[in-house]
Amino acid sequence: MSIIHHIDGTQDFGYSTHNRFLYSFYLYMNTVKRISNRYPNVSVQFLPGYVAHFCYMRLKSFDTFFKVLVELKDYVTANCILRMLGDCVAIFHLIYREPDEEQLLLRHALYVIDGCERNLAVLTEENINEGCLPEEELQREKQGVRFNRELRQRLMREAQEMLDQSLLRIKDKEAFETIVKDRNWKFKEFKSIDKKSNQYKWRDLYNLIDECQSFDLLSYISQYAHGLSMSNLVMDLNQENFDGVVGEAVGLIDRLQQYTIEFFAADYPYIMRGLLEPEMRDKILACYDEAHRPSVDEWNSRVMNRINFG
Repeated sequence: MSIIHHIDGTQDFGYSTHNRFLYSFYLYMNTVKRISNRYPNVSVQFLPGYVAHFCYMRLKSFDTFFKVLVELKDYVTANCILRMLGDCVAIFHLIYREPDEEQLLLRHALYVIDGCERNLAVLTEENINEGCLPEEELQREKQGVRFNRELRQRLMREAQEMLDQSLLRIKDKEAFETIVKDRNWKFKEFKSIDKKSNQYKWRDLYNLIDECQSFDLLSYISQYAHGLSMSNLVMDLNQENFDGVVGEAVGLIDRLQQYTIEFFAADYPYIMRGLLEPEMRDKILACYDEAHRPSVDEWNSRVMNRINFG
């Protein structure tokens, strides 16, 4: 089975997927830096701050992905990170692009609760290292577990408060209670339907972000994440393999950039003005090849046109 990779615009970067990725990465870095500065309050109940932090964590993962490829040349680990990033882009699309505001808040609260509950189930108060660590080190570890459990419990309380205030409970109490009971933040419709028939599968979510072209790519690379036989094959990180995995990452980071800009539409001029700052502007311009690199004046003009005319 051949994989078709779509990497647009590489001609402006000397047909280099390396530089093409960095161009998208720096554009997204600017967006994330600006929204993180404007919304530093990372709270479940303050959606702009929560989403800004979500994006910050994804930016760090894209950075790690590229370093794993370029510096460590680890194709398997890069694919594992890429799969995780694909999931996160799909989550952003489902939850934070939800057109119905009340359903967005419902998905968001359930997403937080579901994640915390799953984490608490394995982050138990009983320490598995009992009898294996010196007493002083064991106590430090127990203290860390308690702190992390209390953090997750607090996040769940905040999310539950959002559910308690939801207008959807009034709109359709039965549907609301069914979806909340099942922690079904991936629901297809706001109806009282069996969870199995009213929940998007991951492949469905990948299709929503148009990441399944000729076949289900993100499910395909999950073979690396799950340690199946693909993880044991000798894989030369030649240019073709490098271009393939980087090309898919470009597609994901460009989608996330689009989704983030849409979510923070009111902050668009503020975000774009960050591209005029010399440090960020110079990083981006360095990605172009000599024949296509705009001058500083040309770049500034392009940015101002985007600010003024969208």
